[in-house]
Amino acid sequence: MWRHIWLIVGFFCVFSPFGCSLDNTPKRLPAYLPSPTGLPGEGVEKIALPAEGVTAVLVVLNDSGFEKSAPELRRGTLENLGEYLRTELHKQLPIHINSTVYPDDLKPKGSVDQFIQLGKEQNVPYLLLAVLSSSEYEVFDHLPLGGLQQPTGLRGGGMPGYRAENYARLELALLDARTGQPVVSTDGQAWATLERLVVPLESNVYPVVRRAQTQPPIYPNSEGEEYETLRWVSGKDAIAQAVMHLEILWKKNQAT
Repeated sequence: MWRHIWLIVGFFCVFSPFGCSLDNTPKRLPAYLPSPTGLPGEGVEKIALPAEGVTAVLVVLNDSGFEKSAPELRRGTLENLGEYLRTELHKQLPIHINSTVYPDDLKPKGSVDQFIQLGKEQNVPYLLLAVLSSSEYEVFDHLPLGGLQQPTGLRGGGMPGYRAENYARLELALLDARTGQPVVSTDGQAWATLERLVVPLESNVYPVVRRAQTQPPIYPNSEGEEYETLRWVSGKDAIAQAVMHLEILWKKNQAT
């Protein structure tokens, strides 16, 4: 299924005015965790995951400290995505999440000290750090009158509007709470597109958020929610992929 989705993504990117690249959003974990040779799980080395299920506190951060970052998510949106991540982890992995925290005082210091302190405060053996970030680009475009995309993704004529694309990345790192050191890490990436008119009109097709052409469009509740909906959609898809990658690493580790 994922192979088919990524083929569609690649086809869409060929016709995108942005020169679509899911690497537009840089990895942010290295800014929080010192590791000169890369984080565990990114290479082919053996990783020492616990044999049984683990108990952890889920630590969710929304990082916007880089060039071309999208604005920070509203707290309600971030908490909604945090609960979605917690649900996906519960379904796919032997990780018991004691609680979910959204600390405002955790900064990209490149030091484990703040995580060791958090581990002591939470009194758990592990922290599961989740760093959500995204970049965003917007250009002028002519949007189809009926809101329907042509099969090729090409557009001609239509109403003047804007197209914004959000590229989300969700990075996961399971930390030993005693040392603050990562046991394993992985990430997931996704994109979504917002189409909106230059002049707001009463319309049942705009604004609209799109993903792959095989997936149904999502209509924001109001024009004031359009960008937040865009970031929520791409963030949710990035979470799903990151959990899938972590599950693959976990199973591979248990099989060896």
